[in-house]
Amino acid sequence: MRLSVAFCCVMTLWLATAPAAAEAVLPRVTTFLGVEGAFDGGHFSAGVDATIGSHVDGRGFALRATAGTGLSRFRADPLLPGRIVEVTQAARLLLGWRESGSWGIATLFVGGALESRRLAPALLFDTQTGTRFGPAVVLDAWLKPMERVAVHVFADYTTAYRAGTLRVAPGYDIGDGLFVGPEGTLSVHHGTLRTRLGFHVTGLRLGPVGLRLSGGWAMDRGGRSGPYGALSLWRSH
Repeated sequence: MRLSVAFCCVMTLWLATAPAAAEAVLPRVTTFLGVEGAFDGGHFSAGVDATIGSHVDGRGFALRATAGTGLSRFRADPLLPGRIVEVTQAARLLLGWRESGSWGIATLFVGGALESRRLAPALLFDTQTGTRFGPAVVLDAWLKPMERVAVHVFADYTTAYRAGTLRVAPGYDIGDGLFVGPEGTLSVHHGTLRTRLGFHVTGLRLGPVGLRLSGGWAMDRGGRSGPYGALSLWRSH
């Protein structure tokens, strides 16, 4: 199972930069990590997001570096009893331009990506394994269409294995910057299509650390499905 390596920054900028956007001054560095477990395996990711320059007018360059790994088990054929173990790794090194205003905040990143996939036991004639490099583009946007409502849109694509992710997560501020709402994710990689439909609670705090909890129903390989749950953590410096 492999989701975007930026999984845990889905809401990082949502909470970390919302007050700063109003002041036109963004956090210099935000570190983040995320853990997801689903019916077919698990995924871990981590990264850092750093602004370049003062961003005093709410715009400027940003640097993002992410990495993640995942492990899952699946049947290559429903009629066979054995399961295949899949191990994946992914990484991004990106440079972006960030804009912010009363409408929200958005960053468009471009850079390089690494995608790796290994199967055990290996499948004959499987061309979707090995390590590949390619260019990548990422859009990370936090939009504020109305008072107390925010919508996060995250899109990631790389030519390496033609891997892509689209995630949309609207939220309603129930008080003290705590957002609650649905989330939906569509990802394509290694020739498979996967979806996640669920709910999130974003903006919980443990001192300087922000938390995001989410869960719902995952649909995977050839119609297989089951529950998923995820935890994201971030801290601005």
